[in-house]
Formats: sequence, structure tokens, C-alpha cells
Amino acid sequence: MSRTGSGKKSVYIWAGVISGIGCLIMMAFPSVALSAARRGIALWANSVLPALLPFFICANFMTALGLPAQIGRIFEAPFQKLFRAPGVSAFVFAVSITSGYPMGAKLIGDLGRRKEITRIEAKKMLAFCSTSGPLFMLGAVGAGMLASTAAGAVIALSHYLGALLNGLLCSFLVSERSMVPSRAQPAETGLKKGSLLDLFTDSMMAAFCSLGIICGYIVLFMTLTDFIELAGMLEHIRSDWGRSLVKGLLEMTVGCSGISGGGDLNLLYQCVLCSFMISFGGLSVCAQSMSMLAGLKISTAYYIAVKMSHGLLAAAVARLIGPPILGGEALEAFSFSKEEIVSGLGFFSQLLFSTKMVIMIVILFVLTILLEKLLRWVHESFRNHCGV
Repeated sequence: MSRTGSGKKSVYIWAGVISGIGCLIMMAFPSVALSAARRGIALWANSVLPALLPFFICANFMTALGLPAQIGRIFEAPFQKLFRAPGVSAFVFAVSITSGYPMGAKLIGDLGRRKEITRIEAKKMLAFCSTSGPLFMLGAVGAGMLASTAAGAVIALSHYLGALLNGLLCSFLVSERSMVPSRAQPAETGLKKGSLLDLFTDSMMAAFCSLGIICGYIVLFMTLTDFIELAGMLEHIRSDWGRSLVKGLLEMTVGCSGISGGGDLNLLYQCVLCSFMISFGGLSVCAQSMSMLAGLKISTAYYIAVKMSHGLLAAAVARLIGPPILGGEALEAFSFSKEEIVSGLGFFSQLLFSTKMVIMIVILFVLTILLEKLLRWVHESFRNHCGV
């Protein structure tokens, strides 16, 4: 047997041993396992499923229709210059920042499996197209956990600026030498065959399958976090924020909640740590995203490295922009409750985490495509009329 095959077999053996130990531990402490599973499923059913299901269905349907590839033709030049990434990145980034994890990774995975982007392009896109949603940062973390909408603004701004900086950084660091054969041109990408009803039904089935995988990972990491606490593995960490940071490396929501209750940190450094954890995403988001990237041959180590880079950049940005936003008059200007934020947004509060936001994005992109074709037609007509 080759050395590679032997090493792979050893990994499988250790995975089986660890799984068996996990089953024994859950049998020994069934109440802890049951409680964690209930909380994980409740979180998925009450927050993740209603928030992501419309986006997943619409994203699958748009990808099947070839809309991202058509949009990519328009944004190809600027995104190639800035990020050395395909123009379709504009579509993926727009959907990612409105819907949150792991939507960006899912779209990248879909495009990669359809051969519309190369593996190297997918790796570059992951640097800035895998983000959290605004409502989670502004509402849940800022106004909810930290009781400060100014803090939510700092976290959201640093998160998205960190993503763009990370994209610029990775555009120079990711090598082009191992690039697979060029992707098909947008006009040549093959659309899935079948009626629109068949395509939409397939999109719904794929969405539920993806969300089922996400549910499993949420329950897994919720259970893992509870057993780590039960074993007392965090007791040697003296500071509350240190323990919360370790939890956040596993599951970012748990970590942010712990940071908000830590009395040994001021608001600025709470924002810095929350920005880092949300931008990194935690191993739970990493596992969810890697399941969406199946088939692209992108290593887990690369994803963790690129998200760690995003987290560090976002934390640095939060440290820089935090003082002017959180201090003095700016703090008073942002001092609204969560309810006031939602009511103040008016119509836009109904768009966040809803199908309406996806529909608006699609309409804007379609209008952009139509405008481009209209301008091209006018230009060609003018040239023909003038005999140029």
C-alpha cells in the first residue's frame, strides 16, 4: 500500500475512534447532549431556516438560469483590476453581504461545479465574498448583545472593509500557476435543461438539502461547546473575554454573546473582538462553508487561513475607526434601541433577510444588463448611420 493510501486510512481510523468516543460521552451525559441538540435545532428553525431559505432558493434558481454569468460580463474589467477575480464576484459579493454565511460559499461552489469559474478564481473570491449579514451585526450583536448601535456600526463597517482588504491581499498572494483550464465564457455556459417549474423545484430541493447540512453542523458545534465547558477545559483561562474568544473560534454567536457579558473589557475592545470572531466565522461556519464548496478541491486549511486573515484585518479596522464612532457625539448620535432601528428603517426593515432583497438585487442587475445592451445598440446604430 502506498504511503498516501496508508495515511488516508489512518485518518479514517482516527475519525472512527473519535466518533465512537463522542457517542460514548453522549451516552454518559445524555441531558447535556439533548439540551445542546434542542438549542441548536431551535436556533436553526427560528433564525437560520427562515432567514436563509428564500436566499438559497432564489440563488439556486438564478444560477440555473445563468444570470450570474451574464452579470459577470459587465463587472469583469473592474473586478479583474481590483481583485484579479471574475466579474461574477460582484453578484456573489452583493448576495453574500445581504444574506450572510454561508451564502457566498454556496454560490462560489455552485459556479465552480458548473465550470463557470476556475479553482484559483474561487479561492480569490472566498477572500471577500464570504461574509456575515448586516442585520446580525447591527441588530443581534450591536443593539442586542452590546446594547449599542454605534458598536454594531463599527463591527459591520470593519467586517466589510476587512473583506475588501482581504480580497486585495489575496489577489497578490494566491498563485496563478496552478490554474485549471479557463472557464467558459458567460454566453457559452450551459443552462440546465427543463421547464422553469422543473428548475424551480430542483432549486427548492437543493436549498433544503443545503440547509439540512447546516443544521447538522450547528447542532454538532453547539454540543461540542457544551461538552468543552462540562469538561472544565476553559477553567485555566482566567479572563472572561479569553474564554469567550475560545468559544467564538468554535461558534461565533456564542463567542459574541460571551464578550458582551464580559465586564473586563470596554466597548471598543468588545467591538474589536466581535469583529474578529464574526469575520473569522468560527469552525462551525468553516464546516458549513466547506460543505458548500464540495468538489472544488479547496482545502480546509486554506479556508481557515483566509478567514483568519479576514478576522485580523477586520479587528485592525475596528480598532482604527472605533474611537471616533464610539466616542462623544458620535456615540449619542447612534444611541438607538433595536426596536428604534427597525422602525426607523421603515420599508427597508422588511427587506433585510427576506426574498424581497434578493428580488431587488436581481432587478437591479437585470436593469444593468438591459442598459448595457441598449447603450451598445445605440452606439452601433449611430456608427451605422454615420457610416463609420
